[in-house]
Amino acid sequence: MEPLVSIVVPVYKVEKYLARCVESLVNQSLHDIEIILVDDGSPDQSGKMCDQFAAKDSRIKTVHKENGGLSSARNAGMKEARGKYIGFVDSDDDVELNMYERLAQTAEEHHVDFVMADYKRINRNTSSYVKTLNIDSGYYDRQKIENDIFPALIMGENIDYGPLLSVWHCLYRREFLQKHNFMFDEEVRWSEDNIFSAVMGYYCQSFFYLKGEALYHYYQNEGTITTSYRKGAWDVYSLMNTHLHEFFDNVKEYDFSRQLKLHMVYYACNCISQQMTRPKAEALSGIREILNSKQLKDAFNDFRLPDVPFKLKAQLLMMKYRQTYLLYQMKK
Repeated sequence: MEPLVSIVVPVYKVEKYLARCVESLVNQSLHDIEIILVDDGSPDQSGKMCDQFAAKDSRIKTVHKENGGLSSARNAGMKEARGKYIGFVDSDDDVELNMYERLAQTAEEHHVDFVMADYKRINRNTSSYVKTLNIDSGYYDRQKIENDIFPALIMGENIDYGPLLSVWHCLYRREFLQKHNFMFDEEVRWSEDNIFSAVMGYYCQSFFYLKGEALYHYYQNEGTITTSYRKGAWDVYSLMNTHLHEFFDNVKEYDFSRQLKLHMVYYACNCISQQMTRPKAEALSGIREILNSKQLKDAFNDFRLPDVPFKLKAQLLMMKYRQTYLLYQMKK
């Protein structure tokens, strides 16, 4: 008999946090679940721990695979999933014990393509706050999605993400995902939720938002990547923008061209901030490479500056006119 909910958990180098995560899943108030632990070629004891958890609970299934990254691991888990609904949990996080009962109950009651809740962000010093979205609570039909979600589906005018971004505080109807052959982009190594959520939001006919219910716990664990320098990040984000263009340049219902420009500018800002953690000469070289890239030049072509705070607007002007040294000095 198929479970009501499948929960896909990519696992890689998380032996310190994995037990906390799995414990929150096996103790869910909704018992009718399967937990798919995808060992993505983890070099530590995580893979062995997955097998030990599976031996103790018949609802746990372990998939062992060569390392391919988060997108690859989630895709492998989705292929194994048999539930009516699919959820995703990062293995260094955990969830409220009633999370999947609440999400599945809402999905069944309203017959939507997905349900989204809020989440609690837990900092390294254990302080926490609830992250809520600046949209209405409740039911969204297609018209409300087009009116309220499409204007910031890829990127908002404030050069920040709109409401549909992360997948781990959502529960998706598997039939909906299969109908549109949704998979995570395995060529994009970071921020892979971006493409998945944008395309999913475009196709979605209805969803329900449980505003104020922080059911997921997102931990800023030790070793969490923020703005530390990552080699090749600009290439990855440029590729992501290219893949977004490949899809959204061809849609008819809505013009997403400005959002795609804002998206490229957002990641240029992100990568420039990463460069600031490097020695001066390397930082200047890295910033110059970003500012002179064709992708960013194309984004700034025929680009109206958004109504953002003065400091950010000044940064955007320096980026547009490729003032590498001035930009470095301002960021410093």
